[in-house]
Amino acid sequence: MVVWWSAWPAGVQTVLRQSRPGESTLAYGARPTIRRKILGRKLSAAREAANLSVEQVAEHAGKSGAAIYRQESGHTAVQASMIPFYANLYGIDDKEEIERWTAWAKKAKQRGTWATSGSLVGPSYQDYADAESLCLELRTWELGAIPGLLQTKQYSEAVIRAAATVRPGQLPSEEGEVEALVGLRESRKQILDSETAPRIWAVIGQPAVMTPPDPRDPKSHREQIQHLLNLGETKATIQVLTTDSGLHVGLSGSFSILSFDDADMVFREGYGDGSFVDEEVRVRSYQARYERLQSQALSVLDTRQLLLETFNSLAKG
Repeated sequence: MVVWWSAWPAGVQTVLRQSRPGESTLAYGARPTIRRKILGRKLSAAREAANLSVEQVAEHAGKSGAAIYRQESGHTAVQASMIPFYANLYGIDDKEEIERWTAWAKKAKQRGTWATSGSLVGPSYQDYADAESLCLELRTWELGAIPGLLQTKQYSEAVIRAAATVRPGQLPSEEGEVEALVGLRESRKQILDSETAPRIWAVIGQPAVMTPPDPRDPKSHREQIQHLLNLGETKATIQVLTTDSGLHVGLSGSFSILSFDDADMVFREGYGDGSFVDEEVRVRSYQARYERLQSQALSVLDTRQLLLETFNSLAKG
């Protein structure tokens, strides 16, 4: 788990400022970029999976423990040339994973739009999941499907079977691949129960609510609606944008706005790939779109009433 500066006791903060000769110290008020945070999370998770302490890594790298902490918290950039070293130390031999780390390191200081694509579980999915677990607030818009964090397991499986997030033109070819993707989606949902769960606001198109995940299994549709009702009580703010609202700014596609302590980032999901946007002007444009969708959608109370009516009609059927 990455521990942020504000969570470190004063004594630990003092230690973290003690660097080896030639290493810069972490200044007060230093702000990690979103891209550095994500790469830091990846490195921290890999180190823990390898059962290595910060001190052990520091010894191998010829750095201080403070330097490793700063890299994992995103306060200090990781040189792209160091990625092969960390990958070897942590036992990472997946070429695509190493390439992802390298790309994040190279782009750590940049702002703008960057696209990702990849294998069965593409970098877009993994990188988004990392960002999702780090953000303070998540605002998401979905027109044709229930947002991933709000899906039941059965709904997730139906979505994956219909059109999985894989390389363009491909679908999972084996049952094991489908199960793996479902498992990863389920692990993502664990953040809903964590102490650091982000605030979640979802605007969902009515077609997503009314479309059964599997017409052969009406029960799965009822369970999904009930799941939304349950989540809406404590864990998420949910609004439905009804079809009688007319044309709207969400017709161009789904997107999510992830808010961090010092900046926002947008994720646009595509078929088998996705793109991140953190350029301030473009992020503000998406924020304005989202506010428009919120204003056009049913209120939270009216949304709950619609969901109850939908559930009752499905129960009668």
